[in-house]
Amino acid sequence: MKRTKSESPEPHEIQMFYPDIKRPKIIQEEKENKYRGLLDLSDDVVLHIFKFVSAVDLMSLYLCCTRFNRLCCDRTLWKSLDLSDTHLSASDLDKYETFMQPATKLLFIRGNIGASELSELHLNFLNIVASKCPKLEDLIIEDYYINRHQIQIQHFPRTLKKLSLEGCHIQNFSNDKSYLNNIHLHIPSLTCLVLSNCLWVTNHSLMAISKIPNLKEVRMNSCHGLGEDIAYASIATKVGLKKLQILDVRDTFIGDSVVSSFSHISTLTEMYLECPSEETTLHVPEAQHQNRHVLLVQLPRPQAINQENVPAIQIVQENNVELNHANDDRCHVTDRSICSLSYHGSENNQEVVQHLEQVQLLHGRVRSSTNPYLKKLVIRNYQGVTDQTLQHFCNHGPSLLYLDVTGTSVTKEGLQNFKIQRPEVILISSFSEI
Repeated sequence: MKRTKSESPEPHEIQMFYPDIKRPKIIQEEKENKYRGLLDLSDDVVLHIFKFVSAVDLMSLYLCCTRFNRLCCDRTLWKSLDLSDTHLSASDLDKYETFMQPATKLLFIRGNIGASELSELHLNFLNIVASKCPKLEDLIIEDYYINRHQIQIQHFPRTLKKLSLEGCHIQNFSNDKSYLNNIHLHIPSLTCLVLSNCLWVTNHSLMAISKIPNLKEVRMNSCHGLGEDIAYASIATKVGLKKLQILDVRDTFIGDSVVSSFSHISTLTEMYLECPSEETTLHVPEAQHQNRHVLLVQLPRPQAINQENVPAIQIVQENNVELNHANDDRCHVTDRSICSLSYHGSENNQEVVQHLEQVQLLHGRVRSSTNPYLKKLVIRNYQGVTDQTLQHFCNHGPSLLYLDVTGTSVTKEGLQNFKIQRPEVILISSFSEI
């Protein structure tokens, strides 16, 4: 077949008619760089790739083919079983039972608190976890319903070092007995406890928490059941919490008395405080209402209403004012309690005597220092915190490296003076220029 000059032969035609001629370099490279799929890789390479894939995606790969089915069950992939990428119902959890291995040390599951019939944690699941994961250390359960009649604290794995029940709701909850009762006996190795956004946590829960011997971190932010109840807080901090290092009680209704009780924890290194927003305060029922009605009923009532009975009515009104004042004391944190968290000196120091009334708020022995290892302190949106706190921290709190006073009543001049005297401290405030 004749070709015109404008036409050029194809490469495969050159090779066919002239077999001794070398193939062009481009053709050779195309053959060498032929596309290879995931199945063309060795098992070791595929397993290394799978280590960067989420557990939910591994489930999809597990269902792809026989080879991936075998590789996805490799025990090296399931040391951490993190299923937090999606909301899982109780039936969905059963699908991942295959991947629970004796080497698994972390399990993270997230439910959907808006669908109670789908997000209720079952006792059978916890039993499977305990039997298949004998070395489990971290168990993170978020946004699930837990029926107290079916699941109690002793049903959680005994080997845990970290337990998180963030956002979980306890069904059939009783105020007579804390859900965490005897947690120190059933989970003795626990070092981290996360109870964020758990409305069933109250001041009484501090008693159970304080008995955990090796506890180092407690997160109770947005636990609106925590209030200004000094009795439980004082006992818990004086008797227990001997190794606590991190305490988060932001967005709770604790006040000066409870905050001052934390000065007994000598091992504390980080503490987080933040006043609840007005929206939160409006939607949380006041604990004082019931007491108010009880007090009114207990007041002596006259048999007949006449002019002589008017003072009795005035007494009722005065009691109402007192109760309202007590209600305003919720989440009322001031310089007094904050200064008690960072006191450093000796009994022979004259400055100790001068500031003793401001620092030593609780009855008891005079201490030469409180929270000597405190490195990070967050105090946000408390109007009772002023420049007095900054002046106090200039001389006390030798280990302090981070201080957040955003939304407080500190002034720009006070912040500048603090920065001059303590330049090593990272200072966060409402003034962006500092």
